[in-house]
Amino acid sequence: MIRLLQGTVFDRSEKNLTLLVNGVGYDVTVPARLQTEIGTDRVLHIHTHVREDTLALFGFENKNELAFFELLITVNGIGPKMALGILDQPIDAIQNAIFTGNIPKLTQTPGVGKKLAERLVLELKGKVDPNNLAPLNQSKALNPFGVDEDAVAALETLGYKRHHIQRVLTELPEEATSTEAVIRYFLQRA
Repeated sequence: MIRLLQGTVFDRSEKNLTLLVNGVGYDVTVPARLQTEIGTDRVLHIHTHVREDTLALFGFENKNELAFFELLITVNGIGPKMALGILDQPIDAIQNAIFTGNIPKLTQTPGVGKKLAERLVLELKGKVDPNNLAPLNQSKALNPFGVDEDAVAALETLGYKRHHIQRVLTELPEEATSTEAVIRYFLQRA
């Protein structure tokens, strides 16, 4: 079983990276926020998904993302692609929604309806550690790359795709902390 890959991004598509490791190219499905430029060095924590007709690799930035992904796919009705879609949202926000039973937050993911969201809460509520959750009353929700969600939502409203926004904002300077500064930075480089 492949558990970790370190290599150079050789090629990419909307949801996949071809990671070149010692002359071998691995096709790895990754969350949109991990899409990077060709030639970038990456370390990915891997989940190897085996079915009778498929061998697929799913890559994550760290062990926590990988563990949460593997927890999600234990729920009946959630396959690897659906779990990957769920992980496009911040992990802390999803875990908070599961722990508090926030069904509307869980149904924001395409393909997750009310019944599936209720099943997520029912099956995972006891498995989500409340001590590791982010505070529920954060003044600004941050997504995985540390930018406030209001700025990302505003840019999505303008018609930009989340993966494009994330790609541009990977080099956001630390001093750009306000929503306005983030949007201005993005629009100058989009």
